[in-house]
Amino acid sequence: MLGLTQTSGPHLIYSAAIVGVAALLALLAFFWKRSGIGSGRAFGNRIAAHIGIPRNVFHMLMTHGVSGSPRAMLATLAQSTQELDQASVALGPTLAKGITRMEARFGRQEMVDQVKPIVARLVAEFERSR
Repeated sequence: MLGLTQTSGPHLIYSAAIVGVAALLALLAFFWKRSGIGSGRAFGNRIAAHIGIPRNVFHMLMTHGVSGSPRAMLATLAQSTQELDQASVALGPTLAKGITRMEARFGRQEMVDQVKPIVARLVAEFERSR
């Protein structure tokens, strides 16, 4: 009986180590998928910088403007062959909807008022391109 316990001990340690490493890898994969390269967030940050909107305001408008996942929408745009100009114009109506919904929910805010002209320009370009 003593010999069986001694041979089982190292196997239990290795099994626990393997389970721990697998759990850590799963956790890393989860966070990578949420905020890594393929999440769309990095592409959204590039669009925000390109059009001159602070990142936090851009992502807040996207969250309120899109039905579903804004990151999935951004990831889809990132995978398409559109350049930043085209993707920015394509997001104009979504950002405008985000402004409308945010103002309805929270009232007028200075940070949103500052980006209205930029979003209005994108919406006008979107309408012209249709």
